[in-house]
Amino acid sequence: MKKYIISFLLLLSFHVRAQVWEGSVSGALPDGTSEPLIGATLVWLSSGVGTVTDIDGRFHLETPGDSQPMVRVSYVGYLPDTFQFTGNPTAFASTLVLYPRNELKGVQVTGERNAVSIVTNGPINMEVLGEKELLKAPCCNLSESFETSVTVDAEFSDAVTGARTIRMLGLDGVYAMITSEGTPAVRGLSSGYGLTYIPGTWISSIQITKGTGSVVYGYEGITGAINAELQKPDAEGERLFLNLFGSNNGRWEVNLHARTQVGERLSTAFLAHTAQNHTPIDHNGDGFLDMPQNNTQIFLNRWAYTGKRGLQSQLSVKYVQQDLVGGQLDFNPDTDVTEQQAYGIQVQTNRWEATWKNGLVANRPNTSAGLIMSGIVHDQQSVYGRNVYKGQEYYFKADLLGQTYVMNTNHTVKAGASFLFNDFDESFREDIRQRQELVPGVFGEYHLNLNENFNLLAGFRSDFHNLYGTFLTPRLHMKYNVTPDATVRVSAGKAYRVANVWAENGSMLVSSRDFEIAPDLLPEEAWSYGATFIQRLPVFLRSSTITVDFYRTEFVEQVVVDRYSDPAAIQVYNLQGRSWSNASQLEWMLQPFLHLEMRIAYRYADVRSTFNGVERPVPMVSPHRGMLHLSYNWERKGWVFDLTTQYFGSAQLPNIEGYPDAEFFPERAPEYIMMMGQVTKRWDVLELYVGSENMTSYTQQNAILGASDPFGPLFDASVIYAPIMNRRFYGGIRLRIK
Repeated sequence: MKKYIISFLLLLSFHVRAQVWEGSVSGALPDGTSEPLIGATLVWLSSGVGTVTDIDGRFHLETPGDSQPMVRVSYVGYLPDTFQFTGNPTAFASTLVLYPRNELKGVQVTGERNAVSIVTNGPINMEVLGEKELLKAPCCNLSESFETSVTVDAEFSDAVTGARTIRMLGLDGVYAMITSEGTPAVRGLSSGYGLTYIPGTWISSIQITKGTGSVVYGYEGITGAINAELQKPDAEGERLFLNLFGSNNGRWEVNLHARTQVGERLSTAFLAHTAQNHTPIDHNGDGFLDMPQNNTQIFLNRWAYTGKRGLQSQLSVKYVQQDLVGGQLDFNPDTDVTEQQAYGIQVQTNRWEATWKNGLVANRPNTSAGLIMSGIVHDQQSVYGRNVYKGQEYYFKADLLGQTYVMNTNHTVKAGASFLFNDFDESFREDIRQRQELVPGVFGEYHLNLNENFNLLAGFRSDFHNLYGTFLTPRLHMKYNVTPDATVRVSAGKAYRVANVWAENGSMLVSSRDFEIAPDLLPEEAWSYGATFIQRLPVFLRSSTITVDFYRTEFVEQVVVDRYSDPAAIQVYNLQGRSWSNASQLEWMLQPFLHLEMRIAYRYADVRSTFNGVERPVPMVSPHRGMLHLSYNWERKGWVFDLTTQYFGSAQLPNIEGYPDAEFFPERAPEYIMMMGQVTKRWDVLELYVGSENMTSYTQQNAILGASDPFGPLFDASVIYAPIMNRRFYGGIRLRIK
């Protein structure tokens, strides 16, 4: 530990006398505004030394010592340009603007930047959903932020609790690392409802990474990563933001953001969210609420400090209180669980999160050091019929890391150490499970960047788990620009995770089936391999992007949740055989004419595992999925029109041999189509929006098996393959005060 502390202090004390130019790079938009460019490249013409912009488009660049030196700035899809440093290194005072690469044969063609972008200048395959994209749907929380994406499937996990789950590369969302600004957000006991703990208006952008990512963030993330960037206290934008949302099914929400500057170097932001739904609705007449009644409050306070000589610090504290009540219409949550005559569920959650980030950007390109600490206290008390689930989790993680370049800025290295503490205490029915994890780890990463055409990222980490031994995690990413408009990426890597069976399969608790959990479950371990091809080509004199990718996930160890073998029980055991996923995706983003954005996508997923010696499809996974998204942005008049059509192919259901009611338990789910649309009108400080979800009003029939006898042996509300609520209308108001 002394060595780590000394190394960190040395990095903090690192200082070079040369001037540092601090600024930002933005891309010009047709309406006269601009937006930050993530990963833009800046290189001094005299020395060849340079850097890239961060997630906010900002850069820190050491001057070469010349008299008024020149820097070349470039970004894929924009015309490169050269700027002169005037000798004023005032922090973030310089904004360098690039213009779209939209000139053809001397004729200037205007265009608009898509709300969804594919990052092409780095080795990791990343898709970015910007704030404009997130506003195309009601987007009340993170689970509802993927309505216009085919990369991530978001769906309800059962017909009673209202919990939502996601899928990436055909696999359950627990295999993806879901973070908020790089710190854990949805994992452990929050796996069931954690997606609802991040309100949609709090999100400024979402980065979706396919395949294993950087080793810096840990050994998890088998299928990829989803990172939500939140509204920052020190960012330019609204001082006050208010969003009022309501729908015809009785759901209403309020979001309030306020941020201010406290002195010259300190800023703060306060974000508040409440979601309420107290209207009982049972459109199909099965005696169960279509959605649970909801009472949720979430608060976040953020502080940001920018010190001298590159010192930066951020502190965030968040509180979540959620109370869900669902089930049969005459369920009374105040009645003792052993005396219940009506089936119901109640989920009460109290959760605290805190994150403290400290960083120092040295007066040397690509050189910095950081210390990140995060902690979580999670308490959940739940009732499922006459069964009680209780769970408490205590989480703490610390990361100490630093980076610099060797020889020149084409060669960047990162290294660091981490420590994870995770304590679980769960009980369901008469079963009690406790686990305490202590995981110290070390990691290193090398990034090679040659002339923007070739990128290589190689990383390795070693974590020492007190319960399961050593986790060795190698990862490799490469990118090559075949032509200025064609990019190829390949990746390979390993990841691990430790399963929390009850929390991750909460939908199956809404069932009369028992959980038969094998003793000594092993940590899950898998390899991920991927390849991506990106081609940019002009269509109707405007840019378009075609992306084709393929990813394969192979499990070495897996915790199998078997819903096939026993109609009276859900069996959970270690994998005995093969388990794998093949996922392919084709997506075309284009602008047929001015103001109109179009995305056409198709995804195929073949997911199989071994269930009691038989290799079978993983149930509830739709192999075929398609999407057509149209967005017309009439910026001059303030009108935005969005329409999304999604196709879901037939999915394998957990058809149980010997189930007595085969009529309501078919072997496969039918295919169906869903549509959603929204119209937005914008003024200077005010926005009005109205929309509709499930416009075709397609719903699953017999969503709850054995609904007439919920305490009987055949009750099961977890077999959900389609919407359970019919057409919904919503509307809202957004107020923005600069």
